[in-house]
Amino acid sequence: MNVFLFFMNSTGIINQMPRCSIASAALCVLFSSPALAQNVVITDQTNYNVGDVVRVRLQGFAHVAAATRYAGETAAINPRVEISGSAYTPLWKIPDNARTGRYDVDVKLSNGSQVTSATSFAVHRQFAKIESVELDQTFYTTGDSVNPTIVVRNLSDRPLSHLQVEFEPYNYPWIAPAPDEPPIWKHIVANELQLRPGEEKTFHVQNAAVIDAGKQPVGIYYSVVIRDTQHPDRIYDLAFALPAFSRPPNMELPKQYPFLYLYWHLSDVPKSQSYRHFYPPEYVSDVIHFDTSHTMFPTGSSPEVLFQVKPPAEMPPSTRLRIHITDAQQHQLENKTLSGPIAGPHQLTLQPQAPGLYMVHVLLTGPDGAILAQNQLEFAVNDLPKSILIFAAHEDDDTAHPGIIRAAAENHIPIHFVYFTSGDAGGCDRFFMHSCDAARAMDFGEVRMDESRASLGHLGIAPENLFFLGLPDGGMGQIWYDHPYSNNPYLSVLLATEHSPYRESAIPNLPYSRDAAVAAAKQFIQRFKPDLIITGHPDERHIDHRTNNWIVVKAMQELLHQGVISQDTKLVVDVSYGPIPGRHAPYHYEKQTFYVSGQAAKLGQEAAWYYESQDGNHQQADIIDFAKLPRHEPNPHYRILDWFDHEGWNDRP
Repeated sequence: MNVFLFFMNSTGIINQMPRCSIASAALCVLFSSPALAQNVVITDQTNYNVGDVVRVRLQGFAHVAAATRYAGETAAINPRVEISGSAYTPLWKIPDNARTGRYDVDVKLSNGSQVTSATSFAVHRQFAKIESVELDQTFYTTGDSVNPTIVVRNLSDRPLSHLQVEFEPYNYPWIAPAPDEPPIWKHIVANELQLRPGEEKTFHVQNAAVIDAGKQPVGIYYSVVIRDTQHPDRIYDLAFALPAFSRPPNMELPKQYPFLYLYWHLSDVPKSQSYRHFYPPEYVSDVIHFDTSHTMFPTGSSPEVLFQVKPPAEMPPSTRLRIHITDAQQHQLENKTLSGPIAGPHQLTLQPQAPGLYMVHVLLTGPDGAILAQNQLEFAVNDLPKSILIFAAHEDDDTAHPGIIRAAAENHIPIHFVYFTSGDAGGCDRFFMHSCDAARAMDFGEVRMDESRASLGHLGIAPENLFFLGLPDGGMGQIWYDHPYSNNPYLSVLLATEHSPYRESAIPNLPYSRDAAVAAAKQFIQRFKPDLIITGHPDERHIDHRTNNWIVVKAMQELLHQGVISQDTKLVVDVSYGPIPGRHAPYHYEKQTFYVSGQAAKLGQEAAWYYESQDGNHQQADIIDFAKLPRHEPNPHYRILDWFDHEGWNDRP
């Protein structure tokens, strides 16, 4: 029995290699499971800096020989090390010039059996670190000075110079400001700083900022950056202070909660379980029950609606079961009375309809026409593609497409997702309530990947349809502009690696470079042959969102030149943050309307709640009533009509 994993060969194509090939099938199953393989050999950490020593110990075995291998390759990088007993034993001292990314540990048991990928670990390269950022107060008011204490350290074994330490408002430098936002100020804590190997310095900063509190209490957030003054775009580390609050003078109450929590004020906590009464009364009946698992249909089909009737014990004679079909403008399309038994399951086959929203209204009426019971079901009809491939920059970006995702799931349309980054910077500090180093950032990326599996699973998507590339959150702009080739990959800020460090990476150790990202996109397009591709908008303020589009479009253009795809391949983009100021993409667009049934919109609202790391789950405090849920995709969608033109317009900033 063979268990397979993906690796990228010299031609850049995703292939398969046997993960284990053992005479005993039972042993192969045992050792191919990461959870069980961890019982063979365990590392003392999950992520190491260069210069660290990797130590391993055994569990359940008395003796093995272990060797280290760069994930995706076959050759060991060091001789086998004999491991005995349960104490940690040095396996490998990571040299300063080691490649960053993911490493596998292969072991040979005393009986001669080979265990491939018994465990794995990540290696990063971080030179300087912001050890801590502490504010001097929790609550500030107008005129108060913010006086932080900042600790920085040289993690390397060589001196560092030309460092600049900056204190500024909470800021993700990869999101461009909106046109009406003022320039971001910064306080220079240290300029031309030098640190000896391993040296740590503490700065007690005075008057780093002055509070100007408004009329209402608000949360305030600050960040610290270590930058190379000779190469201003090179950021060694980025960290965030824990939240504080500003409040108007002399205001004692109410004190608000930070946005990690579900409600901002205690007065916001609802007094009842409102979600129990989510549906309006006309959608609730003890007599007529609809099957709500299929409410999204393609044009040209005959929608089938299933419902069951459990009539009251005393049902008058000549009771009738009537059906009304109406469109969104309440125009009646069908009006009929069903013959045959009333009790039991029923299946309605409706006439094909044009794209739009429709309502099935089922009534149980007495001989005088009085309504004894009723219920209704909303359904949507759209032009659906034959297959879909969604490229997302981050794990929660799929929340822009709940309607088409649910439509694909209900109609068994092949749909797959490729996430360029693992979102490892977007809220890492909030999640852990501590500044994130490389190990924490990787852990947070794994949290976000789990959230995607749960969110899309709620919409009916199997986890094997999700693929994660592990590019650095916030770093795709540097990859696009400054690191076009794999022989010079980008060293990310928070992950501190030049290759994808994740065990879940669809392509192990994918280099952080433009050519590698484009090659990966081409592989997935070739593999799934989508009729429709969805990406972010090419003008998005968030650099990861627009670069997501640029990578995919370049991949499509190259595949078009190779004759692999045609100009008829549809490309649809969504808008989340709004356009970046300045030069815009030269494409022509056509706005797309995608209708979403109330039931699918409900599932989409719930699916967003699984991204707890992004909002502290506070979206559950803002439940949108069923009647008010938007009956279209939440973000504007546009089809790019001429994606195959204008090559090279975005090669430089």
